Formats: sequence, structure tokens, C-alpha cells
Amino acid sequence: MSLKAEVRVVLVGVLCLLALASLSQAATITSMCIRNCGQCKEMYGDYFHGQACAESCIMTQGVSIPDCNNPATFNRFLKRFI
Repeated sequence: MSLKAEVRVVLVGVLCLLALASLSQAATITSMCIRNCGQCKEMYGDYFHGQACAESCIMTQGVSIPDCNNPATFNRFLKRFI
């Protein structure tokens, strides 16, 4: 096998590993978003928009992961009943 062919094989391998790492990180963020929003939904019940929370968290790639003990991270998902 020539040197160019070996370099290509190594580059393809590295690219595959990077793609797998990226997919793994996305799956981790998605599961964390769903888990945290689900926990807030359990804590606050009908007063909390769990689906909107999870969708927002996933769409921002985890930038807005809610902490159920910190209202500043999830207050926009609270429903008001009057």
C-alpha cells in the first residue's frame, strides 16, 4: 500500500471517529434535556410545559438545560392559572 493510500485510510478513520463522537454528544444532550424537563414536569405538574421545555433545550443544543431548583432556568415554561 502506498503512503498516500495509508494517509487516506487514517483520515477516513479519524473522520469516522469525529462523526461518532458528535452523534454521541448530541444523544447525551438530548437525553439530559428530556430528563431535566421531565423532572421539572413531575415537580410542578400541570403548571409546567414539559414538552416546550424539552423542545427548546434540544433546539438550543443544551444551552438552556433547566435546573428545577433554579426558577431562572425554567420560568418561561410555567403556566399561569387565573
